[in-house]
Amino acid sequence: MPATPARPELGPRGQAGAATFAEIRLIPASEVHDFLAAVADVADQVFTRPPWAEPREAARAAAERLAADAPSPGFTFAAALHGDQLRGFAYGVRCSRLALLASRLPRHDFTLKELAVAPPARGYGLGRMLHDALLATAPSTSWWLVTHPQAGAALGLYRRRGWRAAALRPGPQNRPRLIMLRETSH
Repeated sequence: MPATPARPELGPRGQAGAATFAEIRLIPASEVHDFLAAVADVADQVFTRPPWAEPREAARAAAERLAADAPSPGFTFAAALHGDQLRGFAYGVRCSRLALLASRLPRHDFTLKELAVAPPARGYGLGRMLHDALLATAPSTSWWLVTHPQAGAALGLYRRRGWRAAALRPGPQNRPRLIMLRETSH
């Protein structure tokens, strides 16, 4: 698929910098293996920090989940690249498991499984661009995701993009996880 370049934006301090320009690319499932080490590194930087505070091995397992999900129906993977460096990623698949966990009837569901932006690249709109690129390719009537209920920046992004809380469930180590839903007008 053709690359979708992101436009440079001012960062958190109003300055243009090295992380201000990233190319958002949709990566075909056949090329996912080329990104696994970089996905593990970004996930390690993101998911070992609060509020997730996952052990390093659990955080890095995002790459294994990505590889396992690549053959799934509706698989979509978006990468934020600065040159050859991965700054962030998002991926999802067609899946109704979260609808069932939220006591909803499944209806052509898509689950945004992971979205992460490396800390040095935050504040430049990459999370929004990854989110939008991923969901633009996901025909669905209901989109689902799971996040930490104290992930302030992520919750802000999701709410601004039309997501709403659907259920609160226990997650790993019995820590709470928020299931969110975004319904489209398809």
